[in-house]
Amino acid sequence: MDPRLRVAYLVAIAIVAFVLKDARLLGAIALAQGVAWLALGEGARALVRQLVKLAPFAAFILISYALTKEDPEVDRWTEIATPFGHVSLNVGGAIVGGLMLLRILVIILGSRIARSGDPRAIASGLRRLGAPEIIASSLDAVLALLGDRRGGGGGGGGGGGGGRRREAELKEEGFIAALKRVARGDVGPIVNRFERHIDRADAYLEETHGKTARDVAVITGMALTMLGIKALKVLPNIPLAPGHKLVILTPLYVIVAMKTRLRIGATLTGIVMGTVAFLLGDGKYGFFEIPKHVLPGLLCDFLVPLFAPKVGRTYAGKMHGALAWSLVGGLMGLARWIALPQVVITAAVKAPAVAWAILLPGLIIHTTFGVLSGLVSSPLIRAVAKRSTPTEEPREEAKTDLSTTSTT
Repeated sequence: MDPRLRVAYLVAIAIVAFVLKDARLLGAIALAQGVAWLALGEGARALVRQLVKLAPFAAFILISYALTKEDPEVDRWTEIATPFGHVSLNVGGAIVGGLMLLRILVIILGSRIARSGDPRAIASGLRRLGAPEIIASSLDAVLALLGDRRGGGGGGGGGGGGGRRREAELKEEGFIAALKRVARGDVGPIVNRFERHIDRADAYLEETHGKTARDVAVITGMALTMLGIKALKVLPNIPLAPGHKLVILTPLYVIVAMKTRLRIGATLTGIVMGTVAFLLGDGKYGFFEIPKHVLPGLLCDFLVPLFAPKVGRTYAGKMHGALAWSLVGGLMGLARWIALPQVVITAAVKAPAVAWAILLPGLIIHTTFGVLSGLVSSPLIRAVAKRSTPTEEPREEAKTDLSTTSTT
């Protein structure tokens, strides 16, 4: 199938889902999407897993609508007996919430169907539809290299066995101990990993396109770093704190903004990372997952030149410390929360106030971990600034058009 048709299908299914107001039609479309999912060989288990992943958010929406007023013309209240007494439920409001959930389900299933059989088809379709070459090429490279483990162990960037041993040591440490070590300036494992990915992207782009621009390689390499689970496990997972990975992700956005010549390097990285995560089914909300990667990058591109001014080809003058970068990280954490799928969807469907009250703890978590990222950003930025020399500049300008030859 022409990849442009896949992109068109994705756009069309999103428009139809939000235009239709008849629950029966939306239900029929959702059912048709499920049948198409199975017919395309995506698997019944995968479909069930997708629905199960959506269940908590579905319950959240339904409960918020069922417990609050919606509209006098819609509201239909009934009382049910519970062990704690009688509870009034808005059946009409719950139906409205269910309609919203049907729309979301249609879009999420359509997202998976659009990339069925060829994860890189959407990137190819975007290129042929006129998407900027830097985005299309970065998408193509990320999707091609994502499952390729070659060069991931001790490739470029000076990683070597020592780098791998250091990463293993950090994985064994607790969160606070690892954070203190990084704050003392030991950022080698992080630097080694993203430099290896940048080198891999550089080699891939030169091999497949015949020429490359450094900015494309940086965006691709950093997107791979962000997407790699191992890179994010340098600081171990913390149960019940879903925003903890911002401690590492936020500094990486800052580094992209510093290493690219384009003023929107972090924004482009967010677009590429979010799009690839969406195409690969990482996340529960389809393309609603993309904005949470883009908005922090956009804010980062605005703030970094103010906190790390560049003179010519190098960074000069006194670099700001952890306190300043904690402020930047806190603002980026806030931006990420604003763009979370739950927040965007809750705003789009005009959910009741109780829904916002439930989302409020997420604001505190994302802002807190954004602030903590300053302890990582400060030493990481100093390390990158020291390496910033004219020899690191692109072999060709970032605006150079890459070959449009696709590897798909």
